[in-house]
Amino acid sequence: MTKRAVLASGSYERPIAFGGNDRPGVMLASAVRTYLNRYGVAPGRRVAIFTTSDDGWQTARDCLGAGIEVSAIVDVRPEVSQQLYDFAVREGVRRFVGAEVVATSGRQALSAMTVIDKSGELHEIATDCLAVSGGFNPNLYITTHLGGRPKWSDAIHAFTPGSKPSHIHVAGAANGEFSLAGAFRSGAEAGLEAARDL
Repeated sequence: MTKRAVLASGSYERPIAFGGNDRPGVMLASAVRTYLNRYGVAPGRRVAIFTTSDDGWQTARDCLGAGIEVSAIVDVRPEVSQQLYDFAVREGVRRFVGAEVVATSGRQALSAMTVIDKSGELHEIATDCLAVSGGFNPNLYITTHLGGRPKWSDAIHAFTPGSKPSHIHVAGAANGEFSLAGAFRSGAEAGLEAARDL
């Protein structure tokens, strides 16, 4: 068995459950960005975003930057930062804050989604791609397979490594550090700690 290991296994995006969330055209927001930024492929002509965090808004930015229309941004949070709101206004994107997608429609592929806003009013919005971002979960399963017990974090609404085998140091998104700066910092700390232990 290895004496020390640094686990930097990242995280995975959470889907959001709603009626018709398995219809072709409904994708994770990270998958939409991968199509755009890695492969140069547009996942749709009119992309809508359904999100629980700022991450979904980045998908909207990437779509607009690639010349793809963003039909709406739906954010379940009761409020978003002024910077995000100003971005949507500047780009002319419909935004629904404190709202949620409740259904999708389309025979063989997505053609529209139904949004309920905070006043209870329903809106049908035409879209052929719905990018969904329910936040991220740390990929901590190696620690649990080795007997570690995860702990709940209210800050990120997910489990993080709690007790873990003494020879494993966890870094980056696997430890709930989702920012680039946080991943670099925790990776350097975990590497130094492992080296010191040896």
